[in-house]
Amino acid sequence: MPDEPATAADTALAIRCVDLCLTYPGGGGISRINLDFGPGTAAIVGNNGAGKSTLLETIAGLRTPTSGQITLFGKSPSAWRSMGAHTVGVALQDGRPYPSATPQALLNYLHDLYASSSNRSMAPTVDFLVQAFALNTRTSIKNLSGGELQRLKCATALMPGAPIVILDEPTAGLDPQGRRDLYAVLASVVPVDSSVLVSTHILEDLETINSRVIAIKDGAVAYDSIASPTSSAFCMTFTSRHNLDLSALHKALPEGVKISETINGRYSITSQPQINAAFIATVMNFCAQIGAEVSEVQVRQLGGVMADVEDLLLGGGTA
Repeated sequence: MPDEPATAADTALAIRCVDLCLTYPGGGGISRINLDFGPGTAAIVGNNGAGKSTLLETIAGLRTPTSGQITLFGKSPSAWRSMGAHTVGVALQDGRPYPSATPQALLNYLHDLYASSSNRSMAPTVDFLVQAFALNTRTSIKNLSGGELQRLKCATALMPGAPIVILDEPTAGLDPQGRRDLYAVLASVVPVDSSVLVSTHILEDLETINSRVIAIKDGAVAYDSIASPTSSAFCMTFTSRHNLDLSALHKALPEGVKISETINGRYSITSQPQINAAFIATVMNFCAQIGAEVSEVQVRQLGGVMADVEDLLLGGGTA
């Protein structure tokens, strides 16, 4: 379908999604997504399989929507491609690009590929990206560690110098410090006038990203921090190698708490009443009685956005 004439409002927005739908033959996908993005960072959060990757891949022009419309600065992704313009830089979640090549060779290849791009003057140099992301340039990509691979993917997304940057689960597989380090690098190298979309299923990442938050649930927008009132809550997180019985733990705690295993061995408990010493002692005693060792205990007050998103996404856990 040909593009409709763009309005001044359309061209001023980096991304506009209008009733965007993509349905897979076997079910799932995204449904009636209506979102606008200007300069700045937006975190797309949701549980695995919620539709985050589908949304980002559709925005990037890698998937064709079933219905609805998406425009980038007033034009469809396909229109930009036909013009030879690189409007979006993308780091996808899966795969290892060119596994037999070295990171240096891949970045050199991409540098030459984008050399004629209209936004080439905005693009970082290969040497800058290698240094900023501390890339291992001598080993092949197939031998990179998880953290090294994630840093390389982020570097490739920045190589075009595109005004829109999409990072799909860039911290997947990283430990908490590795996630914080990667976000710190991104904050220092991504131009401030870029539009950056970052997806994650790790809610603790939101404290580091500190941005607009959009929650996707069952393929639809369930929450948008710029359009929703906020609340507040407290959260206790801890690590245990023991497979905890969340129903039994819930019975030992006050009413109104929500408990979930956020990633393997990492547990999160949210509560509207303050989490005090007695609350923590109850959790520790419960774990001690079943022989479960506990480490990395953290208690924090959630800002309004964090509280709302935790309540929405962890609501599928024990409540």
